Amino acid sequence: MDKIKNWWRKLPIPIAFVLCSLAFVLLALFLTNVTVQFAQRNMQEIQQNYLVSEIPMEITDSIPDMEGQGQENTGGEMEWQLPKEYFSDADRQKYDAYEKLEDIAAIFWYSICLCLAALVFYLWKIRKPFQILNQATQKIANHDLDFQIHYSGQDEFGRLCHTFEVMREELVRNERRLWNSIEERKRLNAAFSHDLKTPLTVLHGHTDMLFSDLPDGNLSKEEMLESVQTISKQISRIHAYVNTMNSIQRLEDYEIHPAKVSAEAVEKMLSETAAMLFTKGRTDIQNRLSSAELSLDMEAITQICENLLSNAARYAKERIAVTLEQEEDKLILVIEDDGNGFSQKDLQNASRPYYRGGAVDAGNHLHFGLGLYISSLLAQKHGGTLQLANRPDGGAKITVKVRCI
Repeated sequence: MDKIKNWWRKLPIPIAFVLCSLAFVLLALFLTNVTVQFAQRNMQEIQQNYLVSEIPMEITDSIPDMEGQGQENTGGEMEWQLPKEYFSDADRQKYDAYEKLEDIAAIFWYSICLCLAALVFYLWKIRKPFQILNQATQKIANHDLDFQIHYSGQDEFGRLCHTFEVMREELVRNERRLWNSIEERKRLNAAFSHDLKTPLTVLHGHTDMLFSDLPDGNLSKEEMLESVQTISKQISRIHAYVNTMNSIQRLEDYEIHPAKVSAEAVEKMLSETAAMLFTKGRTDIQNRLSSAELSLDMEAITQICENLLSNAARYAKERIAVTLEQEEDKLILVIEDDGNGFSQKDLQNASRPYYRGGAVDAGNHLHFGLGLYISSLLAQKHGGTLQLANRPDGGAKITVKVRCI
């Protein structure tokens, strides 16, 4: 029985419908034949009661032509069947009923069997997947995605259920991404508020000092100038924070628009960016791309490269190595430096926003710990990933993979 069910579920819907209809049409044909034979047999039994060898005169006078109405009996004598008008009332009613039964048998049984075929086709082929999809639709409408669609059929409904399950899984992933985005936004706001406390505290302290000491003339010009410079520096820091937050908001809403670019253009962009950001050593660039033309959003790729090269330049001692490779439909960008590399804590948190580890800003440049976070965000939008690692011989290694076809 299970084998029959599995075979039935694998049948395409049109073939299953044709087979089901054909089976019930054959059943209707059989039942019609049985019914007609039954009616004819009973009509013949009634007729047997009215076969005569000699036709009465009163009947022959009323029947203009009896030719062809007779049949030979077993003795070779001709027998004639009387018209049903000469049957008894009871036999005539039975005879009429059997004639009507013979006439309507085909219509009756074909109608019944076609209805049964539709019912069986619905119960065996359609009802279960419809129920599954209806329940799934209601759960999704109620924001409940904690279920799975199980249907073993391999017909059109089976493929539809599979597609519905794929859609449900995608909705689950989107919901997780949404919640992760909300949590990330909360962390960003918390980090932003925390980092603003330091410059605001400094501003508050220096303004209080100016308000209290300046009227009394207790501040020298040098002290006053130093306070003003500190205030200006902290205001610049707050301004940079605000611009950074605006940039992150724009990046979260940024849409990738790939366009055809040459591999030489990508290499040239890397060379110019490295020359601008890393001046204390050398940058080696290896181009191993197999395609002369790539499909990239150069604005996003340029920002990724600027952030990663800026990060490498901050910690590199003498050398930065950049490698461009291609793996099927992915562009692989590897940036390595000869610095101290990532600590275990850095590997876990370096791509999170506002993470600066134990680093000290070089050259008095503002460093908010957002470069790797922004690069990771852009790489994901470009259909790729960002991975952090350490080189076997020391130094950091960052690998970015983005879709390029």
